[in-house]
Amino acid sequence: MAETPIQNQTENSMAWDDLRTSPAFPAIVGGLAGAIGGIALMFLFSRLTKAKKNSPAAYDADGNPMNIVYLPPPEQFRVLGFTVGDLMTFGGLGIGLYRQYRKLRRANALELEASELESQTDRLLAPPSDLSHGAR
Repeated sequence: MAETPIQNQTENSMAWDDLRTSPAFPAIVGGLAGAIGGIALMFLFSRLTKAKKNSPAAYDADGNPMNIVYLPPPEQFRVLGFTVGDLMTFGGLGIGLYRQYRKLRRANALELEASELESQTDRLLAPPSDLSHGAR
């Protein structure tokens, strides 16, 4: 025996078409997307803010946790709070910026020189103006 469907397929497709073409459809889809995005963000943030378990950093040969002693970093020479490595990094950045500045100035000077040569060439190749007509 065949069971009769509870809902008519034609009515379902017509209802879907009515919903899809209605002016409220973008708002409905946006609301659903926002709700799904909000739930996903809530899940992610709850996982990130969950209390962390402190697992031991090392185990012995039998698998028992061991205490690790962390030594403080060695004392380094500092100038105004910056280490030698920091100062070398700043120096390298400064040299790189200075080289870029010099290249930019040189490129601008070459462009200016090229435009001057072009204007001189245009003046030399231009037809001479006839001054005899103006002298009559």
